[in-house]
Amino acid sequence: MPNYKAVNEGVIDSVIQALFNKASKGMESATIKKLSKSDPELAQQFKDLQQTREKIKKTLTRKQQKQLSKNELPDIVKKYLK
Repeated sequence: MPNYKAVNEGVIDSVIQALFNKASKGMESATIKKLSKSDPELAQQFKDLQQTREKIKKTLTRKQQKQLSKNELPDIVKKYLK
């Protein structure tokens, strides 16, 4: 008789979230390409937004990224809000 591991819902949620994030990034790139033909200025602003997002992600520590992924405010932000 096989022994199966209990599947945690958190694991399933993270896999599904990763799948949809990957798909949305592909759609985002395709949308920017289409948009660049009709409105190049807006397409450039979206590209700048993507670059800024990547810079911010590199700046954040792993702990802060985990807090953001859980929809929590990072500790550094909480310090300034007090």
